[in-house]
Amino acid sequence: MPRVFATVRELIYWEYAKLISEKAVGDRLNYKFVNFTHQKLMHGRATPSSILSENKQLLLMGDVCAYCGTTTGSLHWEHIVPRSIGGPDNIDNMVRACAACNLRKGARDPYQWCLGNKITAPISRVVLGKFLKVVFDEYAAHDLLDSAEYMRNHAVERITLSDIFLHSRGE
Repeated sequence: MPRVFATVRELIYWEYAKLISEKAVGDRLNYKFVNFTHQKLMHGRATPSSILSENKQLLLMGDVCAYCGTTTGSLHWEHIVPRSIGGPDNIDNMVRACAACNLRKGARDPYQWCLGNKITAPISRVVLGKFLKVVFDEYAAHDLLDSAEYMRNHAVERITLSDIFLHSRGE
């Protein structure tokens, strides 16, 4: 049975806890560690990594597609949360992507693209870390991180996290 979250903050922190687990113990699905880390995040005893960490990792990656890892062909700057749905046009919302991944991803966020296409490989840490930070900031800007009412009324899940950008634009 899927895990249910009362607020957007809980959901985003759960996803961050999985990234932290991957870095700490090499496995995003080590749910004992994920649960422990999630509780630390929720009680303020830990904080999600700074976007600077992901931007540093992006630079260290060099000319590598953030989605598939290819090093062939020219890379594009790709918006993680597409501009067409209101994603910001700044480095915090961008990664390098090969033309094929950029085209296939289209106007979808990473969860929508991967889950919608049944891609089983995990979303890269850089992409997911930046995505979570961008959506966290957008929910925070609208004072919705801790709104159980918003969470209920909009049925927010991983695959709909970026819908806040559409709601912000009145769509």
